[in-house]
Amino acid sequence: MSSFLPGGALGKFGIVSADPRHDLVLVRESADQLVHDATLLDADALAGPSLLPGWSRANVVSHLIGNAEGLTNLLEWARTGVTTPQYADIEAREATILAGVGQSADLLAGRLRETIDRFLAVADTLTDEQWAAAVRLGPAAQGREIAARELPWRRLVEQEVHNVDLAGAYTPAHWSPEFVHRLLAETAQRYLPRESVPAMDLAALDGDWAAQSGDPDQRVRIEGPSPALLAWVIGRSSGEGLHVQPPPLPELPPWF
Repeated sequence: MSSFLPGGALGKFGIVSADPRHDLVLVRESADQLVHDATLLDADALAGPSLLPGWSRANVVSHLIGNAEGLTNLLEWARTGVTTPQYADIEAREATILAGVGQSADLLAGRLRETIDRFLAVADTLTDEQWAAAVRLGPAAQGREIAARELPWRRLVEQEVHNVDLAGAYTPAHWSPEFVHRLLAETAQRYLPRESVPAMDLAALDGDWAAQSGDPDQRVRIEGPSPALLAWVIGRSSGEGLHVQPPPLPELPPWF
């Protein structure tokens, strides 16, 4: 069983709000916190390690800038009907991330605000018909098709998870219940069924969310608060606050 707050639906590729404009409200709130936290990072802090192996905080901020630009391309695709890929290929995506790493702290924070504002401005112009248009996430040639209405949720996930990756004051405990429930539901649908995911019986002690993976006869029972469960499954914690029977916590493959 998995559950999430009313107003969302479990779609083919994830949790899609019944109204993308609802998700845009969440994106705006999240963006204000993210940009605030980014402005606190000076040059030394930006050069320091993030929670992502091999990435500095500057890498994370630069990725968030590139992601906002790429998702804005997809909004323009939905708005105009002209194919506008998120990015040309993996190499182009990596080049965009590296390009921002050497920029000043003020410039990075300013670009982050600017690109998010552009994403929101374009999103605000879409009609119901345009929100239903099909676009492709990822590289132009290999992207997977989604409805444009999913794009605000995709941006919200990027902002909330990567703000935690900045390894500052923002932690999984700051995630809203709605965000946690929806991303848990999406993770149960798209991640847990993988053959590489170990056999587990997951249960949230602060709600009615539960999910299973793997062979029922080999499952370990893992319980804890919803934010702690989500943070562990997506690789943002080592399992603090969770109880496992029998121990230890299993090794997990990379999240999406």
